[in-house]
Amino acid sequence: MHHLYAFHPSLSPEVVLAVWAMLLLMAEAFFSLTPRQTTVFALMGLLVTAVPALLFSSTPTLVWSGLYRWDGAAKFFHLFFLTVAALVIWMGEEVQEPVPHGRGEFAILPLFTTVGLMLLASANDFMLLFVALELVTISFYILVAYQRRNPLALEAGIKYLIMGGLSSAFLVMGVAYIFGLAHTTQFDYIMHRYHFNTSALPAGVGFGLLMVLVGIGFKIAMVPFHIWAPDVYEGAPNSITAFLSVGSKAGGLIILMRIVLGSFGGLAASEIWIPVLSIGAILSLLLGNLAAIPQRNLKRMLGYSSIGHTGFILVAVIGAATYLPGEGRPPIEDLETGQVAVTVYLVTYLLATFTAFIVLAVLNRRLAGLEIHHLAGLSQRSPLLAAAFALSLVSLGGVPPLSGFVAKLLVVLVAWNRHLYVLLFFTIFAAVAALYYYLGPIKAMYWSEPLDDTPIRLNRSTSAVLAILIVLLIVTGFWAQSMSGMVNSALLSLTQNGPVVSHVVLAQH
Repeated sequence: MHHLYAFHPSLSPEVVLAVWAMLLLMAEAFFSLTPRQTTVFALMGLLVTAVPALLFSSTPTLVWSGLYRWDGAAKFFHLFFLTVAALVIWMGEEVQEPVPHGRGEFAILPLFTTVGLMLLASANDFMLLFVALELVTISFYILVAYQRRNPLALEAGIKYLIMGGLSSAFLVMGVAYIFGLAHTTQFDYIMHRYHFNTSALPAGVGFGLLMVLVGIGFKIAMVPFHIWAPDVYEGAPNSITAFLSVGSKAGGLIILMRIVLGSFGGLAASEIWIPVLSIGAILSLLLGNLAAIPQRNLKRMLGYSSIGHTGFILVAVIGAATYLPGEGRPPIEDLETGQVAVTVYLVTYLLATFTAFIVLAVLNRRLAGLEIHHLAGLSQRSPLLAAAFALSLVSLGGVPPLSGFVAKLLVVLVAWNRHLYVLLFFTIFAAVAALYYYLGPIKAMYWSEPLDDTPIRLNRSTSAVLAILIVLLIVTGFWAQSMSGMVNSALLSLTQNGPVVSHVVLAQH
């Protein structure tokens, strides 16, 4: 691709996908599209949306009166969320047991969720951030409780509703305090006011920042705001559980990085948020991985595992902007390394998590349950399913040469380079503890006698997607340096205020 075009707000990926989703919703209602047709059109919408995301250059650009920022990080995460949504919609139709009612809407709602996630990636103002977050959360309320006749799904939906409302309340309270004292909600203005200011942060602004961090903590399932995660993971449909695990977490982390590495990345603010995130990271590493050990249900185990992975990512976020004594602002190389560690971790986590949940979605239709003992002898009934699930778990555990090892190694290197030795200790301890519960299902699949000798047959598309994911899990482990370089160049704009093209300013001239 030799020619990239300047960003145009009327053709932004969010606008394209929102229009497509609304048209598809009306078409599904008035023309009685079949679920498969709706799924195909939804996937086409994601493909069409990816075109402007790919064609627009990464030149930092502000539009919509500075509310929206397009840059390299935004471009990367737009494509990331479109990939996640495509896998979710495909899983809902092709792999898991069909939902009993409203299958068309089940394929369309993830499009609206993706619009919200993409807006989060480009939000340059707390107001747009809140609207985007509510769009994501409300869509997830519906998707989590979609199987309304299932008591587990209803319980999951209610818990997610209550916790989501609580997190939004904390976030709004924090934004109110920040706005009341900073007189702005725009990230760039907040950054120029507080980021480079060496004086102490006003108490009200610091309190507002803490409330915002609490709101984000709920979204990314950071301890102690994690209570909803295992129950919601267990009760939601498998495709939506994977969507929550990867999409929602990535959305929360991109706004966390925008806020704590950008707007509040200065020394005064970091003295507030670094201790808070450090405690959250340590608790997430410990509770997530230790609580996963006694779990017998595979979805609950992966739910607690997800909390542990939040801890790993938070270590990289903290390392990205930790000030060493006498150093002042961290060198840009370390900022880049911390950002790269976060993003590479999310990419490898996407590959392993979707591989695992595709296997669970297939097994949910063919086994009596999703307990570990139900996996007994799976390698004899379906070698592909067993290999895919085993590789996904091994990658999540960080075993070389798979991609998960590269991600955890980057986190360890960031912690070591920034002298975060306490976090480094807990990171290594959690990585070792995780291996214990990840090996349990593998033992059942390969070293236990099968409960049923009936082979499990897979359709062509499921086999093809699993094969592609397996290859990517292995290849990205060897291709780590190139992948890190690509991510690094994409994310360079995340914490820097370089030259910004503003459509508002251009219009005035």
